[in-house]
Amino acid sequence: MENMIPRGNWLDDDIFHTFVREVTPLDFGSWSLTDVERATSALGWELREPKEVAGQVWRRFAPRKGPSAGYGTLIADVSEPERIRKLNVRVVDLPAEDLATAVGFIRAAWWVMEGELGPPTMWGGASGPWMLWRRPGTSILVHSHDEGEVSLELLPAATDVESAAGRYSRGRWRAAEPADLPATSFGDSASASGAPDLSGTTWEAVEKRLSETLRSLDHDTPFFPGRFILHLGSADDPQRFVQCWSQDLSLVVEATGHLHRPDAADPVRMAQNGWEFSRSIWQRRFPDAMDDPAHAATAARMLVEELRQLGVGLAELSYDGTMSGRGRGFHLDLPDLGIPRVHHPAT
Repeated sequence: MENMIPRGNWLDDDIFHTFVREVTPLDFGSWSLTDVERATSALGWELREPKEVAGQVWRRFAPRKGPSAGYGTLIADVSEPERIRKLNVRVVDLPAEDLATAVGFIRAAWWVMEGELGPPTMWGGASGPWMLWRRPGTSILVHSHDEGEVSLELLPAATDVESAAGRYSRGRWRAAEPADLPATSFGDSASASGAPDLSGTTWEAVEKRLSETLRSLDHDTPFFPGRFILHLGSADDPQRFVQCWSQDLSLVVEATGHLHRPDAADPVRMAQNGWEFSRSIWQRRFPDAMDDPAHAATAARMLVEELRQLGVGLAELSYDGTMSGRGRGFHLDLPDLGIPRVHHPAT
């Protein structure tokens, strides 16, 4: 287990270690501004005057009178300025020189967090990978951003999943034990019953959302490092499906359902669409998918086309997936994909 968790590289991880021990015991009560200010003032932190930023109210802590590990900001919605949504502390506030440096920073932060709090409850990503630790009343999230900056955020436990990736992200994903995943999570496509509303959905929309999700998964998974497997197919017929998975920095797509319905796999059409036939199965590998977002778009187009060739209808379309790494195995939740998550047990 220990050998499966990379330590990363960060010159200031001792400062971060001290900071984590400082904030972990904080009790923000109801998460009102009064309760949060009372808890942070006990540490000697002082708030500046609020200002409005993109529909939110930000209250920064004064320099040298705030978090020891970086710049701290309390964030609330304009509609409820006295109700704090999160405390954000930017512990690495400059873009990383390169991807390897960014990976080293976040892995070092996660190493410290796991040493203090044990394994995280959930992994996830969208605008960069994150890990989440649930605590009584408060969750702690450590997030690597697009340019390699690192934030630690304290969130109300009741809203941690919704707050994790930000309100304007696309292609969100999260991975956890089934009991720790939302029962329903379909973003704007959810109906009043909690099931996804597919009445206005088109295959073009499914392809776009799948492309965004694969782009996030391709980029984020190597940070942990992890490996994901995603199945897409009919909720009613487990033989009509396609799948894809990560392998190091690559993405592999496979038209698995053609093993059961070979009549749907016209060799000329498949080859023209970019598929390669190997060992009785149609596949394609995209090297360096982590670095090239265009691969996700091509992979999504190929997978959606084969779902249609296999006769899968939009009304029966579902997904199932797993994420593994660091000695652990999770189920995937893809809220922006807009289709049901239906677990198919291995047979």
